[in-house]
Amino acid sequence: VSSFSMAVSASHRAAIIAAALLATSMQTADALAMAHKTSQLPMAFARITADVGYSSRLRDADCIGRCTVAKGSPLRVHTASARPSSRSITRAGIILMVDDDAPKIRWFPLVDITSDDVEPKGGEGCSVMPLFPLGATYLPYTSPVLNIFEPRYRQMYNDILMNGARRFCVTNVDGETGQLAEVGVVFYLDDLKEVSGQTQDRVKYVGQHRVIGRVQLQQVLNPKAAKTRDTYLKAEVRDVVDVDEGDTSKQEEELNDLFLEVVNTQQSLNEEPRFTDAVKGRLSFGKGSGEDDKGLWGTILLWQQFLEQRTAVVGQRMQREIQAKVTAFLKDNKLNEGLVNARGEVRLEDLPPPLLQEIVAIQGRFKEELDAFDTHPMGDSFQEMLQSDSHLERLALFKKTLEKERKRLSARATLQSLFKK
Repeated sequence: VSSFSMAVSASHRAAIIAAALLATSMQTADALAMAHKTSQLPMAFARITADVGYSSRLRDADCIGRCTVAKGSPLRVHTASARPSSRSITRAGIILMVDDDAPKIRWFPLVDITSDDVEPKGGEGCSVMPLFPLGATYLPYTSPVLNIFEPRYRQMYNDILMNGARRFCVTNVDGETGQLAEVGVVFYLDDLKEVSGQTQDRVKYVGQHRVIGRVQLQQVLNPKAAKTRDTYLKAEVRDVVDVDEGDTSKQEEELNDLFLEVVNTQQSLNEEPRFTDAVKGRLSFGKGSGEDDKGLWGTILLWQQFLEQRTAVVGQRMQREIQAKVTAFLKDNKLNEGLVNARGEVRLEDLPPPLLQEIVAIQGRFKEELDAFDTHPMGDSFQEMLQSDSHLERLALFKKTLEKERKRLSARATLQSLFKK
């Protein structure tokens, strides 16, 4: 019995497009290893793809992609669009809010890449560990998978295995300024597979991890490495622990009722994707204590996975529309064979201008549709919940997210009733 329902096929192309639309943008992207996050979906949760990739090589407002000339098909087009830009703008560590409802993310001051190395200051709850910036928000008690190919991160894995620490800090990155999120998570390496032989050394390792805690950045110890890229960054971090210990049962109950209302409304509107009744008995909104009792973090993760699926559904529709445009174009036109590489790929920007304009227009329209949801699966709302040191505050933040969805569904229900008339 699935707690999630959608009328889409689990094709390989869906995986490609899900990866494309979920691509994240980073100012220092070309220096970072590409991360692939395998969705750890519950048993009662239908999945579209086996894994969802998050490319770290895109810039905001870019339309980047490739076209593949495949045997039996005139042309296959893979496209990518950057994540919706944040509605909160940061400059020099100061948050300039566009509106009061936008997530208030705490960003670490921009790292001075000309500064010399510094020593840890020490203090209660502080430690030193490698720093791996990735343009995504990871949640506690999840099990991310990373593909590692860049030399400095290959060295990082060798080092954490040799010294026995097996852990490093992962932070989100502001796509506009390159600033690191002030609060990140700790990845603990459970398993590391050498895959260079199977990938012609394009990927060195595939690492399986657990997110075992949250940390706050105190200082970057070797800032010049961000420029030279001859080694990985190291940071002094402090453990983030919730400070509230009061009774939150009332707020948890209210949030549970709101979540169930959203589920019921999705079903009545026949939303795709949507939760099913199977999810209702497994929601938890408590503080949680670990992997076997994730509490609210587990429900937030469930919501994040739902958003991933919804983004993938939009991506599939976009891909079908682009494919139709390309097929129609090639009936009367031919591509310059010199633009096709040995793997049968053509860069998106090398397509004939009329076709390129149509594809970019389609990308823009579907991106607007995603922006209208205002619920990016790796977006700022999850970072805002991650950085909070209060369970009560996280309940309020998640409630705000669900209320937005309820409002969207209510508007859709009104439109449906008008059309029925």
